[in-house]
Amino acid sequence: MIKRAIGLALLTAGFGCGGEAPTALPDMPPSYGVTGGSGCYAVSGALDQVGTGPNEFGGTISGDVEGSVVTVGGPVLPHGVVLSRPGQQSWRITGGNIDFLIGRTLGLDVEVVAVFARPPVFRINTTARVVDGATGNLTYHGTTDVSTVPVSSHLTYHGVVCP
Repeated sequence: MIKRAIGLALLTAGFGCGGEAPTALPDMPPSYGVTGGSGCYAVSGALDQVGTGPNEFGGTISGDVEGSVVTVGGPVLPHGVVLSRPGQQSWRITGGNIDFLIGRTLGLDVEVVAVFARPPVFRINTTARVVDGATGNLTYHGTTDVSTVPVSSHLTYHGVVCP
């Protein structure tokens, strides 16, 4: 009887909701904060890079962390319409909201996954692990356009960085 009442209540609540369901997440400004009592910080922002060669990109970091970035890619591993590529990044932090990072250089191991979904633009989904200068994990999402030289890439980053 109780199971039936709960199911009926949930069904009624579902029909009672008006309006349309959201189709995308709203744009939210970068925000940061200490995650629990760990002293770690949630970070978000953007990486804008360009590259003239197949293996090295450089550009800027904005958002909770500000500075410059250099990405060096390893071998490209094709998997149908998906390409994966390990690599390394160096973040030179010159500003932002996280005081302990300012003046540091972070080393990151990245694993890039690119989907050739809309030629000549690749959809990028990357995981990154901070291995030098701090600790943490990040994800990047965005696009890389290979139709021009230099090749351009715009990615948003989100994750956690710890001292």
